[in-house]
Amino acid sequence: MRTGYDLGDLSWRVVVASEPELSELLLDRHLRPLAAEGEFVGLIEESVRAYFALGRHIGATAERLHVHVNTLRYRLQRFEELTGARLDSPDTVVEISWALAARDVQSAAPPSATLD
Repeated sequence: MRTGYDLGDLSWRVVVASEPELSELLLDRHLRPLAAEGEFVGLIEESVRAYFALGRHIGATAERLHVHVNTLRYRLQRFEELTGARLDSPDTVVEISWALAARDVQSAAPPSATLD
């Protein structure tokens, strides 16, 4: 059983950490507008992540998330309303995937040390 990742596993994600300005731009465009939804933001982001991971298949995603397909459709629609993004646009899918990967990198990074 493998325990690590190699370059082939990471694919394009390997460059996310090396392009912080682009990552910030895409976070501002696609994820930070979700903050207006309060606690619902986690469900929206989880839904978008699962939707992409399952090849943008509504039925499979709803099943994986244990929600009705209309619930999933509502969450995805709410994402589009809040961000102005279209989940059926290939460019947008790439940008959102990058923003999600950037969020993961930021979450995994140790907190910055402050000098007093």
